[in-house]
Amino acid sequence: MTNFQQRLIKRIASKKKNGFTLIELMVVVAIVGVLSGVALPQLLKAQDTAKDSKALQVAVNAAKTCSIELIAGTAEDADLAEDTDASDGVTNDEIACSATAAFAVTGPINTHTVTLASGVPGTPVSVANE
Repeated sequence: MTNFQQRLIKRIASKKKNGFTLIELMVVVAIVGVLSGVALPQLLKAQDTAKDSKALQVAVNAAKTCSIELIAGTAEDADLAEDTDASDGVTNDEIACSATAAFAVTGPINTHTVTLASGVPGTPVSVANE
């Protein structure tokens, strides 16, 4: 073998490979696909649970605000405005503050209702949506 052939063989043998093979890339894509297939439904469920919790808090806070305003004598300031924009996952009808008002707020999972009895908010009641 000539000196040139020896150097050429040595250079080819020592040449470093750059990048990934097609098989390696396909394996990574498959793993990402499986993980997203498992994680996405859980993420959506967590979002619905958070929106439902928001609906419960809106109902409770509206009832408490109404109770305070009844004591202060300014109940008309505590009316719950209508919310039909479901982009945040929470909707409700307009509810006027009174000593027997029932504040019902609908989330993606449940409808939460807090009823006032003689101006005192009761325990929230949740009913599953159909």
